[in-house]
Amino acid sequence: MRRLPAAAAAVALLALAGCSGPTASPTSAPTSPAPGSSGRSADGHRGDTPTATAAPSRTPRPATAEVTLDGSAGRGSLVVEAPAGATVTTRPAASGSTRVTVRHLARGGSVAVHAADPTGATLRDEVDGTFGLVTSGDATLGGLSRPDGGTARGVEGTVVVTASSATVTLWAGTGTPRSATWGVHEGGKSIAVDANAWARASGQAGAEATWSALVVEEPATNMPGMRDQLLCHALGVPDKPTWNLEPWRPDVGLVATLAASCNP
Repeated sequence: MRRLPAAAAAVALLALAGCSGPTASPTSAPTSPAPGSSGRSADGHRGDTPTATAAPSRTPRPATAEVTLDGSAGRGSLVVEAPAGATVTTRPAASGSTRVTVRHLARGGSVAVHAADPTGATLRDEVDGTFGLVTSGDATLGGLSRPDGGTARGVEGTVVVTASSATVTLWAGTGTPRSATWGVHEGGKSIAVDANAWARASGQAGAEATWSALVVEEPATNMPGMRDQLLCHALGVPDKPTWNLEPWRPDVGLVATLAASCNP
């Protein structure tokens, strides 16, 4: 096929351009859609309908509170965590302990308490249902008494309280005694320990915490048999005005100390 001469091709292009009609200026105002038209833009979307953005979904957060235990044996802290919808409040008591109240719980709901500080500390499940905050060096900084409104169990260093009512109350405290005074009792050297209210009400955990605090405050008490005498008082006669411990008494073990009414 013969190609058109260059001059003929140019004339043909000019003729086609003349048939295409006027071209809209870039500054021309857009025309409004005719009544009844869809108002769709060139890409197929409606120009008069904004695109809706879905709101991100939110998971209800659990209710939490932190309790600081600061006593003679050292400083630690516990974190109390309740299900979403519950409330957790803390209130310091005059004795130095802290009352933790968890409200708006469903029956069977769980409250968890774990050690947050110091590093390596854990909550030890004692035989009487109390819990001691124990360091990696085996010092008991304080702990938890048995809860009201639920039953507690230890699960790998965490306390899990299963609610039996809408409100669960926990008491946290340290073993720092109100006083510890050396003197003479029954003809020999003795130290009279006035345990604090939390320790007196917290069984094994309270006894262990008091012993840890006493050893720090009065290192001379750390002698064979003295710990068993203190445990005997805490478990057998917690409300006695003072727990009198004598280093000269024989070390016969806890069972025999209990059998001897703490005076072996």
